[in-house]
Amino acid sequence: MRAGTKVALYGLLLVALFAASYLLAGVLVPAEWVAQWAGDAGPTH
Repeated sequence: MRAGTKVALYGLLLVALFAASYLLAGVLVPAEWVAQWAGDAGPTH
């Protein structure tokens, strides 16, 4: 297998892993938790 093909496959694997983690986070973390966490952040400066 050529180097360019390997790099392309690894890139596709990374994209698939990021997409899967994004989808799993959306399913596993309730929206209420996210809203509460974002509301409790307070000023950042």
